[in-house]
Amino acid sequence: MSNSDGPESRSFFDRLAEPFADKAREKLNQAEDKVRAAIQAEVDAVQASLRARAVEIRPSAIAFGAAVLLTFFGLALLVAASVLGLVAGGMDPWLSALLIGVALILIGGGIAAWGKHRLPKPAPQTEPVTHPAGDQVHPWDN
Repeated sequence: MSNSDGPESRSFFDRLAEPFADKAREKLNQAEDKVRAAIQAEVDAVQASLRARAVEIRPSAIAFGAAVLLTFFGLALLVAASVLGLVAGGMDPWLSALLIGVALILIGGGIAAWGKHRLPKPAPQTEPVTHPAGDQVHPWDN
């Protein structure tokens, strides 16, 4: 009598297909490794390109950041100066700050409305978008 866990319990087809399954498994592992290596190579290339571009534009980015900061502080000083000017003219400090604040909010709202108005209108889609290859996107699709 044979044990069900032993090699005699395997069917003829299992023993026949085992070398093919091992080869197929090996080929699939090789294909997976190649795909993984190709994807990693693409990711590495994109990272290298982005790093090179970042090094290229770093001085400009720092300069623009400094310009934004200095402009912000300059505008804040102009607002403070306008409030102090109204205070020097005989107006209460809280009232002059309120008037300047409301004026800035109104100007900001007007600029935002103008910017919204200047946004391009979305084009209406009359027909569905089709792929340039037509119905056959993939060569094996018929």
